[in-house]
Amino acid sequence: MPELTRPPLLEALQRKLHGAGVGDMESDVVLSYTGSLDGATSDALLMLAERGVWSAGGSRKEVRRIANVLIECLENVLRHGWVDDRGETHLFLTLERTPLGYQIQAGNLVDFEMAAELRSRLVEVNGMCHEELRRRYVEVLCDGSITPRGGAGLGLLSMAKKAQGPLDYQFDERAGGLFLFTLAVMIKS
Repeated sequence: MPELTRPPLLEALQRKLHGAGVGDMESDVVLSYTGSLDGATSDALLMLAERGVWSAGGSRKEVRRIANVLIECLENVLRHGWVDDRGETHLFLTLERTPLGYQIQAGNLVDFEMAAELRSRLVEVNGMCHEELRRRYVEVLCDGSITPRGGAGLGLLSMAKKAQGPLDYQFDERAGGLFLFTLAVMIKS
């Protein structure tokens, strides 16, 4: 596997930040981060996101929903993200305020196997209506089984419930059989 350096993720984040925002809408960047991810970084990003949403005039309900989605995004990166030769997992993260609400974009590298698994799960989750998502969430929660990677498999279901809409995603092939996985979740106001 090739050694991961920061420039590819930094370049991806810069392209996202310098793009046209969410579609053709104007957006304000509340938070952006590119770097390695661990428990302490996750906690700091969550705190900064909450403060940023409060400062942008977000309601208590919005702050809670954004925090829940952000926690799931970060946990997914920590559990499923590609680990480099130094034992680090890297990501880029943006939180933007748009006329529709708040959009979280998280990007990290994954291997071929994880890309296939994520794509399959995202197609399944995006094909469910809100009631089906709620029902499936309860079923998985009651099942109580833990996946080999340490989760219960609730992350994408939880994000889709909070987003009240499809989860947008993209896989960009990189060198060495890796993919840059970008997940965008719109939390509507």
